[in-house]
Amino acid sequence: MDKPPTAEKTTPAAAGTAPAPLVDVEAGVERLMGNRPVYLRALARFRHDYRSACAAIGTALETGNPLLAGRLVHTLKGAAGMIEARSLHAAALALETALRPASALAGASAIDAAQVELLFVRLDAELAHVLRELDGMAGLADAQVATPRLVRPSDLLGRLRALLDIGDGEAVDLVEQSQDELIAQLGERDYGRLSGAVAEFDFERALALLDGPGRAGVNG
Repeated sequence: MDKPPTAEKTTPAAAGTAPAPLVDVEAGVERLMGNRPVYLRALARFRHDYRSACAAIGTALETGNPLLAGRLVHTLKGAAGMIEARSLHAAALALETALRPASALAGASAIDAAQVELLFVRLDAELAHVLRELDGMAGLADAQVATPRLVRPSDLLGRLRALLDIGDGEAVDLVEQSQDELIAQLGERDYGRLSGAVAEFDFERALALLDGPGRAGVNG
């Protein structure tokens, strides 16, 4: 008769084992081509910019503005993906999906309010856990948060570069909303490469495309 499996094999985790980190630092550094200081600045930027993100989302939901809530969740989702906070990214994706039925005409009546509430509570908890982990991360306090560059409102490429430079998810919306103007300035091929990089929240690659040969003027 075969021996029954030992307790060691059937126990999911030994008592007292520390939980896995919520932010995959090594994956994040790899995403930024091994540049750890830049990744730490991205973490510091996230901690600085998104501490009140769920408060803003909750206010949008409470005031019957699911479209605004969806945009805020979308931005948080992208930022979470960029720093490799996967559980937070998954929670944001779930809430964003639940908010999608809302439109300018249908409004809040088109969404499942009970489901949205549950998913929002989950998102709020996930963000709090990630922020707590970042607050206790060694070396993060010394990472300086980049200051947005001042650019002319009409300088589309300058605005885009500034958003990419500080890891702001608004860059995704800017690329989508300014497609025709960006194609006119960059050409269809380069716009396709740029929009692909931004859609994947690979802001370093997007910056590299903007700073490529023949684009010296983009930096201002």
